[in-house]
Amino acid sequence: MSKGTILERVQEMTRQAQEREAEKLMTLELVKEAISEAARQGYSRAVIVPAKALDLTKTEMAKATVAQLRKEGFRTEWEVRLQADNTSYQALVVSW
Repeated sequence: MSKGTILERVQEMTRQAQEREAEKLMTLELVKEAISEAARQGYSRAVIVPAKALDLTKTEMAKATVAQLRKEGFRTEWEVRLQADNTSYQALVVSW
């Protein structure tokens, strides 16, 4: 098996794992629930944070959810956050 084949395989495994994580957190329904909960508490923004330090910004689920939220008038941005061990991840910030 060539190195390119192994590289391609692990890249695809990574992509699939990121998609699975995004499906647990970034569906439009789940994000709207988080928005509603934040609004009930008086906040004007909701922050969606992945359970693992993963970059979900390029997943199809996150892209579709962000596009729909923007279409509905919400402002969205990806905010880089740093953990104590210097591992970074991106949180989705939705504001209204």
